[in-house]
Amino acid sequence: MIILVAYAFGALIAVALVIRDPRNLAAVFPIVVTAASLAIVCVLLVFRRLAALRRTIAEIRQAESVVTSGLIDAPRRDVAEVIGELRRLGFALIGATDTSIAGREPIRTWVLTDTAGPATTWVEVGIAGTAMAVFLSRAGSGRFLETAFHRGESIDNPDLLVRPVWTSIDDALREHRATLAEWTSQSGPPLVVRTLDEYREVETELRDRTGGMRIAAYVERVVEPSLRYWAISAAIATVAFFVVVLLPGP
Repeated sequence: MIILVAYAFGALIAVALVIRDPRNLAAVFPIVVTAASLAIVCVLLVFRRLAALRRTIAEIRQAESVVTSGLIDAPRRDVAEVIGELRRLGFALIGATDTSIAGREPIRTWVLTDTAGPATTWVEVGIAGTAMAVFLSRAGSGRFLETAFHRGESIDNPDLLVRPVWTSIDDALREHRATLAEWTSQSGPPLVVRTLDEYREVETELRDRTGGMRIAAYVERVVEPSLRYWAISAAIATVAFFVVVLLPGP
């Protein structure tokens, strides 16, 4: 985005130089053409990235997870630490799943639930650069609630509310339970998930209804604004180009 806006300002500076001294036209004209060419290349790359992200959204919704059977490899140290923190908070590990998206290397997810409590909240632990935990619940209305520690996109959708909490895993659980309690008073008891089979059933529903929403949020927050800024910058650069071309000679 910054590069695209810079092209527009560069075009304006070029026009100013020519207006100040028309003899600068021969030197400025190639610069304007080069800047316009680079801007076109940039926007083509953005469109390519946008298409790839949209394909990924479709692939996520078509993906299927499988239960990890046999001997499960020990998790990475940071994942094990997160699982240890969750056990301290009363959650128990009920299994692990592997999800392959479009034939890529499977993504391992460790699943925990508060089997000793109401079991209205379960947790997915995985790796997104570093270990992260996502607290999940489904309200009586059918809306899903996700509270991610310690990264993620904020999403507010009729099917899904996602909020990242950066401070601590305890704060994430506290905020998750507070919101779920508010929803329960409005729409009745939330879904109970105690077993891996129950988790698998609701995980399929969650993917069908909300799969790819994080990527869609990124597209809406970052990619599409970049294209709008490019359009504005391109309009400014085009005007500047024609001013340079049509400016009468000395």
